[in-house]
Amino acid sequence: MKDRKTESFIYEAFGFPVKLLNVPMRKVVGEWVIDVDFNKLQLAILRCLLYKSAPLHGPELKFIRKFLSMSTTDFGKIFGVSHVAVVKWEGGKTHAPATTDVYIRLYVLNYLRAKDKEFRNLYNTISLQSLSHTKGKKIAPISIDVDEDLKSA
Repeated sequence: MKDRKTESFIYEAFGFPVKLLNVPMRKVVGEWVIDVDFNKLQLAILRCLLYKSAPLHGPELKFIRKFLSMSTTDFGKIFGVSHVAVVKWEGGKTHAPATTDVYIRLYVLNYLRAKDKEFRNLYNTISLQSLSHTKGKKIAPISIDVDEDLKSA
């Protein structure tokens, strides 16, 4: 096996673009693959989604729901909507209202057992106004600088 580091790599396996920076790569059976701890990568992506200033898009909501291991019905019940509404959000037919978007982020922070400081940071990072005025825009890739913390063992 050979190793190398790639400066930038667009990873789309979760249904939306994630720009990975400084990515360790490993050649396996003649093909270069990213060499990261995927559990830690998912957690890093989740945290980036929580703090992004734009509304959560369908594939991002689906990623969050699956991270929480919930059905569309269970996810909808928590946020006071039907599973049909969740399916429409995930499919991009509609967006979650800005207030629900914020509540989803708060729910995930609580799920992760975040400290009070993280809740305050989220409050200071996003606003209902910014979430309301950016609907319909294309999903911009989130960026994650892969360091030794995400490298696989």
